[in-house]
Amino acid sequence: MSELVLSHVEGGVQVVRMNRPDKKNALIGEMYAALAEAFVRGEADDEVGVFLLLGSQTDFSAGNDLPDFLTWTALTGSVADKFIRAVAGARKPVVAAVRGAAIGLGSTLLPHCDLVYAAPGTRFHMPFINLGIVPEAGSSQTMPALAGHRRAAEMLMLGEPFGVETAEAIGLINGVVPGEELEETAMAAARKLAAKPQAILRQIKALMKTPPEPIMDRLTREAGVFDGCLKGEALTEAVTAFKEKRAPDFSKCR
Repeated sequence: MSELVLSHVEGGVQVVRMNRPDKKNALIGEMYAALAEAFVRGEADDEVGVFLLLGSQTDFSAGNDLPDFLTWTALTGSVADKFIRAVAGARKPVVAAVRGAAIGLGSTLLPHCDLVYAAPGTRFHMPFINLGIVPEAGSSQTMPALAGHRRAAEMLMLGEPFGVETAEAIGLINGVVPGEELEETAMAAARKLAAKPQAILRQIKALMKTPPEPIMDRLTREAGVFDGCLKGEALTEAVTAFKEKRAPDFSKCR
């Protein structure tokens, strides 16, 4: 794996860190390939329950490295496309900690994460219009869904940057955390998720990712999944733990 992306597994959490701080983690092909590889490997590893995506101590990501970007001939089928799809399609929860610059993909990737925490002063920016291109990572759908059409138009059509207050108000982030506590907070959340029954966690995420449908259809879909849970190890462990007045141990309930 590239030295520009660091990855290791810690207590059921695959920590994936962008490591090009001198360039504000501006993304180049080598980084995209390594990031995609980390997510693909984590999806296949039964010891991994959660992904934690980090930048450096100063910046999350400044988006595409422009000199590298000018060498692209297509997004379709590229290593960037592979990484975006790996995050957007991740069956396991993705937690992100964001600070400093969150530009381009540094912002558009966040709606695909399940929990996002940001440090004060983080600047979000989707300046695609100013570069003469359309936004990517599904942001033409995810941002209006989060922010509403008019606020999303400011971000995508005008290309206006925004801060943590707006990001929290529209639900792009879960909360603002002091910079010195940012990664610790994100890791704590990731560890909590990793301690949950993993099969159930993935099923909840899959249900939440299912496109909107008539509520009666959703009731039927949920009930079908619920019925399977009634026969599962996780429920048995939860009930047993309750009776024994202890915390449940879901480590074997995969």
